[in-house]
Amino acid sequence: MTPQNVLRQSRAPLYLQVAEILRQRIARGTWREGDLLPTLSDLANEFSVAKITVRQAVKLLEQEGLLAPRRGRGTTVLPQAPAQRPLKVETRLADLLEVYSGDTPDLVGLEDRRAELPGSPEIGTPAPEGYHLLRRMHSREGQHYCIIAIYCAVPVFERHAARLREELALPVLLRSPDIDIRKAHQTLVIGKSDDETASLLGLAIGDPVANVRRILCDASGQILYLADVIYRGDYIRLEMDLLA
Repeated sequence: MTPQNVLRQSRAPLYLQVAEILRQRIARGTWREGDLLPTLSDLANEFSVAKITVRQAVKLLEQEGLLAPRRGRGTTVLPQAPAQRPLKVETRLADLLEVYSGDTPDLVGLEDRRAELPGSPEIGTPAPEGYHLLRRMHSREGQHYCIIAIYCAVPVFERHAARLREELALPVLLRSPDIDIRKAHQTLVIGKSDDETASLLGLAIGDPVANVRRILCDASGQILYLADVIYRGDYIRLEMDLLA
């Protein structure tokens, strides 16, 4: 499918779509620091849009600090900030501890209350005592990268409430000798950000996100921990060793 056909399928303004294509080319290294962009006429022809549309897109990227006009030369690509450290979606429970090393929970929590488990969990049975919900954001290098809703079985939560409110929950649970995890399950689904997610994570409505659910069960199959996590799509990287 040609670029112009793709542009016509979206409801977003054309200049925003062109800006995103140019932004991605810079991010992927198609254009590097100091490179000159094609002329407005060339870009307008490539995308089958008016030159004013391309000019608006370029102006937007100039405001973002990605491009700069050079008198008599054209528009050049500026040095880019170092890319954020990606968050690997591990497929082994032990490896998750290393992933979260150095991260911090946002201490301004969104919710802290008793709650029922959401939906129908993929594995396990609910704890008869019920659950405590901690909903908050996690940060990495000053950037909120996920919203997490943690449902912890009440007996477990009451024993570790102080630490669970101040620290990352998964390391607390996995390193506590009184908690015996015998089964763990994780699912990942790609979705789009809604208005609340966009506002909290600094995204646009409809931007890609990764929805992850993690469930930890004890030997009897009782759910001790269930977490629903919404990650920024640009912070997620899934790697798998196919020969392992």
